[in-house]
Amino acid sequence: MQLNFKLLKQEIKKTAYLALPISIGQLGHVLTGIADYTMLGHTNPTEMAGATFATSVFFPFMILGLGFALGLTPLVAHTNGSRDSMKLLNLFRTGFKLNFLVGLILFGFLLLIGAHLNDFNQPLEVVQVCQKYFLLISISIIPIMLFSALKQFLEGLQNTITPMVISLIGNVLNILLNYLLIFDHGSFGGLGIEGAGWATLIARSFMVISFLGFYFWRIRLRSILFSIFQDFFQFIHLRDILNIGLPISIYMFFEVTAFSAATFMMGWISEAHIAAHQAALSLASISFVVLMGVGNSGSIRSATYVGQRDVKKLKFVLLSVVIIALIISSLSAFSFLFFNTELPSLFVDSKEIEIVIFTSNLLIYAALFQFSDGLQVVFQGLLQGIGDVKVPSIIAVASYWVVGIPLGYLLAFHTSIGYSGIWIGLSVGLTISAIFQIIRYAYTFKKMLVVTS
Repeated sequence: MQLNFKLLKQEIKKTAYLALPISIGQLGHVLTGIADYTMLGHTNPTEMAGATFATSVFFPFMILGLGFALGLTPLVAHTNGSRDSMKLLNLFRTGFKLNFLVGLILFGFLLLIGAHLNDFNQPLEVVQVCQKYFLLISISIIPIMLFSALKQFLEGLQNTITPMVISLIGNVLNILLNYLLIFDHGSFGGLGIEGAGWATLIARSFMVISFLGFYFWRIRLRSILFSIFQDFFQFIHLRDILNIGLPISIYMFFEVTAFSAATFMMGWISEAHIAAHQAALSLASISFVVLMGVGNSGSIRSATYVGQRDVKKLKFVLLSVVIIALIISSLSAFSFLFFNTELPSLFVDSKEIEIVIFTSNLLIYAALFQFSDGLQVVFQGLLQGIGDVKVPSIIAVASYWVVGIPLGYLLAFHTSIGYSGIWIGLSVGLTISAIFQIIRYAYTFKKMLVVTS
């Protein structure tokens, strides 16, 4: 028993060490948007609502693309565990080219959608103010996809520090550029929401350039980087990447579109409601991406053990990930519950009393779904690590779109509960997803033990 406890303690340390840089790196995508909302919210609430709406349209497509790269990580970890250097090379080449092509396709879709933003039935002033901002962040989808391919390959090799450092530098640059371009400094600046768009595009492009520089600097990675120009039209292991990446992309897309649908429904009520929703959602997103990093570390650790054919150690990965997730969820729930009246001031001026009140109420519901949200995302990561992605994706999509969103719509617009009903629906959907993801992992893990015994 003592030996098992020691192994668990060691696994918790390894998981935490791996998860921390991943979580900080993933915070980059969220903090870029949060920096925009926060600075715009303190200058022009309408522009904040515009940035919220534009990001709600853009974000699902970004997540759809990022899922392809997330599918690369467990494959790289598994291959690295089995020490197959040629397969590693081919995985990088195919992953990088695939991400680039997906980025171009998504950019085309975003341009098409940008011409029809009025069709989302949002306040006219909100749509008008976000047009240029939406175009600029749409262009940034290409550097995002390239950045993700480079990042996920390194994380599969268990190098999580470099992506974290580059993401942090990119975030600092984004905040600095936001300050310089959004606010009026006399001879320059004063671009408002358009300035936030330029800051986002420049910061994301910088992160790609930094990553390419790192790959070029490291001799081993330099040869891998330049290999993309060899047999450019060959996509070796494409099916393997798509078998994992495509289901991940689909479930992440439908998860994020569920929250985007919630944003649109808030917009049907008023500008104040959509601003409050985004402020509360931004805070909830911080804890979510941290927990997603924990799930990704569990995926990498699991895939590595599977590659080494050491399946019995998976139970220690499971316990370590769940323990860390419960601790983080507890801290987040405590913060949202006991500081719900103070946290809204991070996003909007305290004089916007209506928005502050709405946000404070929504944070109570955010506190309640922290545990279900945390467990469902880490178990999805654990399932990815052992190669089970299709059924978990179906579970997630059904939980959000068959239960969560319809229930939220019904409660918000057909009962006296009002806008809070949207978040009640989301909470129920996340809870159902968590329960069935746990059941699915127990089933798949037992099946693996039987096969390997």
